[in-house]
Amino acid sequence: MKYLIINADDFGYSKIFNASILALIKNGLISSTTVMVNWINVEQASQISELSELTKSHNLSVGLHLEFSDDNFKPEIERQYGRFFSIFGFKPSHIDLHKSTFLKKAHQAIMEFCKEKNLPCRNHKIGVVDVVKTQNEVLSGTKMSFEELKSFIENLKDGESYEILFHPGSYDPNCKSSLNKERELDVKKIEEINPFLKENNIKLISYIDLVSM
Repeated sequence: MKYLIINADDFGYSKIFNASILALIKNGLISSTTVMVNWINVEQASQISELSELTKSHNLSVGLHLEFSDDNFKPEIERQYGRFFSIFGFKPSHIDLHKSTFLKKAHQAIMEFCKEKNLPCRNHKIGVVDVVKTQNEVLSGTKMSFEELKSFIENLKDGESYEILFHPGSYDPNCKSSLNKERELDVKKIEEINPFLKENNIKLISYIDLVSM
């Protein structure tokens, strides 16, 4: 058996993106999402409630998608972690980082926080630390074609864990995301790769499963 997390990044960035992510969860096509707490507002209240309820009926991890505007990492991680808890009433299942701009500089602070809170973290293959993560480095499905994704899935190794991240959604004319136009294609990629999971003996898991493995 091979183990795969399919994570939808950017929940909270846009109500339109949220709707697509929620639909993918309900259809059992993804096992994880990460929330950009800085963008959550009252207009998303019903979607936040729906996501919370889905954690009770689906094998789903809901993580914190960190954002940084400067190198004041530790206080910002703590602030966003606190905001996540105030929004959902539970702690994030894992932590990852929105964009790679601050990845190398912020990585140590993120790892130390994950160790302090006993949280898994996305595997970016930076350093060796005692934090739960997939055995293999995360892959960006957004940057790959369907054929590349299919080839990747066909070559997963037995007994190992993997993560593919996507940015699913529908076009939102009011959002400044650099990936706005690619989001509908990501939804199609997720829908198209799922049938190959069973064919290749791949189990769709969440970060919650990863902790117990």
